[in-house]
This record gives sequence, C-alpha cells and structure tokens, in this order.
Amino acid sequence: MKLRLFLLSVLFLSLFTFPACTAGNTPPDFPVLEPLDFGKGLIFFEQRIHIEGEPGPPYIFIDFPTYRFREEEGILVSFNGAFGSDEGKVDPYAVDLILGEGTSLSGSAGSGAISGLRGITDFPFTTRTLLVQEMRPDGSLLLEKDDDTITFFELTFPNPLPSGTFLIRPGERQQYTVTRTFFLSGAMRRLTLTVFLRAAFINRENCQNGTWADM
Repeated sequence: MKLRLFLLSVLFLSLFTFPACTAGNTPPDFPVLEPLDFGKGLIFFEQRIHIEGEPGPPYIFIDFPTYRFREEEGILVSFNGAFGSDEGKVDPYAVDLILGEGTSLSGSAGSGAISGLRGITDFPFTTRTLLVQEMRPDGSLLLEKDDDTITFFELTFPNPLPSGTFLIRPGERQQYTVTRTFFLSGAMRRLTLTVFLRAAFINRENCQNGTWADM
C-alpha cells in the first residue's frame, strides 16, 4: 500500500511538472487582449501545492488525485465522475471557469495526493492560497495572495505568492517556492513548498469523465 501511494505521488507530480520558477506578471496596468469565444470553450485554472521533503521517513500518507489535465490535447479528465448536469456536479456547459486544486507530498513530507474540481460562477472567490478577483473577456485572471501563510496539517509555510495584484493568462504557467525546516519523525527536515499555477482555454466537450486507464 505504501509503495502504491509513493508511485501515485510521483505520477501525480509528473503530470504537473513546470519549468524553472517564474515570477507573476505584475505591471501596474493589465491590458485586456482579444476576447475569447466562450460559446465554444472555458478556462481551466489550476492551483497545485507540492511539498517535498529531504530523504527520510514519510510524515503522512494522503489520498489519490481525482483528475488529470492532458495539456497537449486540451482534455480534462475526471476520475470520480465530477462532470455532469446533476446537482453537485460540474457542468462544463453552464460555467466559464473550472478550478482544479490539489496537494501532493514526497520525500520526508509524505506520500500521495489529493485533488478536486469545481465550477465557478461567482467572483471573487478563494482557493487555498489565492483570492481570484475576476476573470476578464480575454480569459485572464486577476489574482491576489489570500493569506500570508499556507498550512497543511501541522506544517505552516509563508505564502510565497507575490504581494499585490498579479495576472495569469491562458497558456501561462507560474510557480513560487519557499523552504522551511520542521521537526518530523524525530529529526529536523527541510521541506520545500511549491505553488504551481496554470491557466488554459479548452473546449467544453473536452471536459470528460474517465478512469485511470484513460491516463
């Protein structure tokens, strides 16, 4: 079971690998570009937190990811039947923004991943790290740090996101990292928290229910 959790955690992180750390777009003005055709598509916005520990016994085991975004194909697959028109489902034909959130652990921080999808209809709204102020006609999102800290179980890190309002546009990725030392499993361990952000414009019919076999 522990081996399975470890392998799934590695797989989960590999699905959302980002290039080297980049700062957010923080000019004083945020011009609106050409409007998107929301009749055909929607924005998928993802915020993921990964906590990586130096080698050592895993601190905690968590669950499994519930979706995957196949970015090259623009396909968002839910493994737990999240999409649909019934109450409690995410209807990709009724919303213009779908939020994906998740946390994964590796090394001495732990193993496994948790994630989920939700349809957004009202602004502003918050995630674990962000206040999303608004979505504009070109699909860009105005973001703001929601809190000065990020806590996962007993682990509390400074929130590494920029101060003030910043922007993410469809097709962009950003990542922000902070490292702290904690006493875990009888020893001091260095843990690194990384917040990954990305946004994409995808066709509504590409929001699909599936299984792990579809990966």
